[in-house]
Amino acid sequence: MNNDDLNHINEREKISSDTRKGIVIGIMIAIMVLLVFNTVSLSYKIFIKKDYNYEAKAKAIYNLMNDQYVGNLENEKIFDGLYTGMVALATDKYSRYISKDDFESYKISTSGNYVGIGCKTSINVDDYSIYIVSLYEDSPASEAGLEPNDKILKVNNMAVNYDNYDQAISNIRGEEGSKVTLTIKRGEKIFDVDVTRKDVDVPTVGGTIIDNSIGYIKIEGFESVTYDQYKAVYDNLRKQNIKSLIIDLRNNPGGLLDIVTKIADDIVPEGVITYTEDKNGKKEYINSTKGEIDIPLVVLVNENSASASELLTAAIKDTQKGTVVGKNTYGKGVVQTTFPFKDGSAVKLTTAKYYTPKGVCIDGVGVAPDIVVDNTNDFVLESLNSDKASCDTLKDAQLKKAVELLSK
Repeated sequence: MNNDDLNHINEREKISSDTRKGIVIGIMIAIMVLLVFNTVSLSYKIFIKKDYNYEAKAKAIYNLMNDQYVGNLENEKIFDGLYTGMVALATDKYSRYISKDDFESYKISTSGNYVGIGCKTSINVDDYSIYIVSLYEDSPASEAGLEPNDKILKVNNMAVNYDNYDQAISNIRGEEGSKVTLTIKRGEKIFDVDVTRKDVDVPTVGGTIIDNSIGYIKIEGFESVTYDQYKAVYDNLRKQNIKSLIIDLRNNPGGLLDIVTKIADDIVPEGVITYTEDKNGKKEYINSTKGEIDIPLVVLVNENSASASELLTAAIKDTQKGTVVGKNTYGKGVVQTTFPFKDGSAVKLTTAKYYTPKGVCIDGVGVAPDIVVDNTNDFVLESLNSDKASCDTLKDAQLKKAVELLSK
């Protein structure tokens, strides 16, 4: 059981197309079952008495489907659809059933480590093609000559599209040292590239120095590798004698509770970082015990800063360890617990709310910045040609405001 999960629902945790089809099939069959009950199959009433229970009814419907439905039934899809609907319809938007295949992908996404080619991919909403967003440094993908904006047409000769995106990503991963063949479209050219898979650590933290004295750290998410990456970047910046620090949590969807609280422990003074409260009113406190940061700090947030990133922002704001700049955050103040099953599937349920050091639950509300600044251009670390940047070259209004505050 994993109760350290604060991931935002916008993650790449999505119900697979097969599961969606299972839900649709399940609904269609449910309608057919109702028609049968109301018109012809009176004999099945012996299975459902007046004071029946839900389990008996589900069994009766399943038996009826097997005996009477004219088409072919695919049990795995039917039951995945049943489980998905049961959790989705009875709970909040963050709770869900996770099929075996999706759970494997989910575990990889939160581990921060996998065997693959080392690149970020996404779906082009205009033509539903799959393309490369960015390449990890020294990754197999970069060594093979792949580039951002390359379209992936095929994986091992399997055509790639929106509906089989999860399967395509799964096929790109594999055993360390094995090869995967990608059919790439770059401009008007189409060609094949063989890439050798290897163990990849997903970079979730990056850093640089602005105007020679202001440290800048961008945290993409809070995965299992994030704390070590944060410490490495932070320690490197301190060795370069930075006088102040900006932590950028914009578009950070959240992550693991134990990781974000470890980072908070390095920043805020001794005391409460956050506490959670379950349905029975049981509270669990997470406290800071280490030394706090000793230089001026600004935190950047926007409407896509969610969950764990909001927890860190609220802890810094409530303890007055830094100034929050940007826009109101998303407003996800609940904790999910993941319950795995022996068959490899899992159920992820909202099991508690979390509160800021001042006792505020930000669920549905978010964290308000100390200084509101709209933005049109985000600062992108990958666009830098060196380890240092100048405020004069930045078009990022929120980052410029942070630099102004720290330059006074």
